[in-house]
Amino acid sequence: MAAASLVLLQACSKQEPQKPFVARVDQALLTEEALVALQDTLGRATEHRREYINEWVNNELLYQEAQRRGIPEADELRRQIESATRTMIIGALLEQELYGDENVSEDEIVALYNGGGEAFRLHEDVVSASYALFNDRDAANTFRGKLVKGTAWIEAVEETHRDSLLKSHVLQMVTGRYFTHSNLYPTELWKLARNLGKDEVSFAVKTDAGYYVLVAHDLKKQGELPDLDYIHSEIRDRILIEKRRLRYEKLLRALRSSHSVEVHLTGTDSSFRVNE
Repeated sequence: MAAASLVLLQACSKQEPQKPFVARVDQALLTEEALVALQDTLGRATEHRREYINEWVNNELLYQEAQRRGIPEADELRRQIESATRTMIIGALLEQELYGDENVSEDEIVALYNGGGEAFRLHEDVVSASYALFNDRDAANTFRGKLVKGTAWIEAVEETHRDSLLKSHVLQMVTGRYFTHSNLYPTELWKLARNLGKDEVSFAVKTDAGYYVLVAHDLKKQGELPDLDYIHSEIRDRILIEKRRLRYEKLLRALRSSHSVEVHLTGTDSSFRVNE
């Protein structure tokens, strides 16, 4: 993409030589406008201005040398350029046709979830849990005491943030997240989460990172159907993929019906025609 942008900018700079330029290689000019466009195309910050200019000069030198050697006239290169151009044009068409409508209703998601069956069953245990990490044991136990007395997790978190002394000992708080063995660490937390009862509050667990207080909201084991929230994004993606597939097939059917298509099978005596 960067190389393509540089080639286009080179062409533009040659068409407007009268403008003040930032850099020049023979008759090829890099204007200030072209430099800004190049920065936008490559997506880098403006402080890399010197790098842009140096990159443009290097590419212009190489491009001119390739022209001098007649490389742009080579048949193989022309075929590659044509193939790349066709691919980009087809990609632009499919972008318009397949990705125009990305809306998926909640009803569609729920329907697929209810009818998904084996496709959505878990391949590993998943725990829904919340935890708070403190750098002080007493602070951790104070927070735990709120939960044990029946204070809801969200309310206990809000009270902690309002208490300047208790808040000063908070290192991290995570609310209502799904975890597997691979993303709940240290290991003590995973073992704890799997053995706690529903909404049971743990003791303040000492680790190298500090003191954790954990609440396990739910445990789904391997082979069970997970909560909808856990696979909500996955289901939405599946629906979108299926919609795009159907749009693709519909587009091809429409195009085949409006064009004459003939295919000859290589190595056989037979041939067939489609919508001739």
